Amino acid sequence: MPSTNTSHGVNIKLKDTDEIISFWSLHLDWQSYGPYAANNKQVTKMEQIMKGEYSPRKDGRGDDILELLEVPAFQEAIKNSDKIPLIACGDFNTPSHLDWIEGNKDIHGGWVVQWPATYLLETKAGLIDSFRQIHPNPIKTPGITWSTVHQASGYEWDYSIPEPLDRIDFVMYKSAKLKPFNSFTYSGSEPLTQVPNTQNNDYPSDHFAVVTDFMFKKSY
Repeated sequence: MPSTNTSHGVNIKLKDTDEIISFWSLHLDWQSYGPYAANNKQVTKMEQIMKGEYSPRKDGRGDDILELLEVPAFQEAIKNSDKIPLIACGDFNTPSHLDWIEGNKDIHGGWVVQWPATYLLETKAGLIDSFRQIHPNPIKTPGITWSTVHQASGYEWDYSIPEPLDRIDFVMYKSAKLKPFNSFTYSGSEPLTQVPNTQNNDYPSDHFAVVTDFMFKKSY
């Protein structure tokens, strides 16, 4: 199916059935990471944080989702999601609007932020965040996916500066045929050592994976 610079879609036929899933993999822009701005004491206005989401170059994460929403094949997938389940997932490189709330703004630089990538997919396309559906309280279950091995940043400062950790990887869906019953993060079976000593880690990614188990039926 047609794609954008940050998303690719395929139709997947389920084994031993005639059922099809419209599956979209997303990897949104990683630059100008929002939590860095939110935790910068020189940042005093929301519009400064949003510069990374809606860039003058039209390559921010909000821009990426707006582009996806204009793709005819994605529009068709949304329209047909009652018959063909739609899943959109991947590395969004941005937190969720469901997570940066009044109750935990003390760990987010004092900000409550309506991060646009997840907000647009929810409000404009009707997609549901499967992890947050299973774990609705972001304070009790933050679901951090960034990062497995970058718990601190700054080689120049001997990794003494805490990295802003957040949930930036998502499994979102739209379908009456899908019902999530479990969702969790995964980083392998062995303890991981931090950057720069990662060469012996058995898990290869600097992100936690998000795993969601769905029940699949004709309708719910």
